[in-house]
Amino acid sequence: MKVGDLVKWIGFPGATTSPEKTGPTALGIIIAINKTKILMHTAEKIDVAWGDGTIGRNLYPGTITVINKSEDSNEDDRFTWG
Repeated sequence: MKVGDLVKWIGFPGATTSPEKTGPTALGIIIAINKTKILMHTAEKIDVAWGDGTIGRNLYPGTITVINKSEDSNEDDRFTWG
């Protein structure tokens, strides 16, 4: 996943509630990938601009899936360290 990718909300893995009831139904575009170093682990969260005008912040990568990858080849600019 990288900034500019088109994504779809798939919900939390293993959840019994359908994704349509737990998150946006519109497609979205990744606008930021936030990495935070915690001890020896790096946590990654995703910010998405959804097609309905809302912004999803700090989403777990496992809750969205890439529909169409962006063609940007400069992957060094895709991370925001916080």
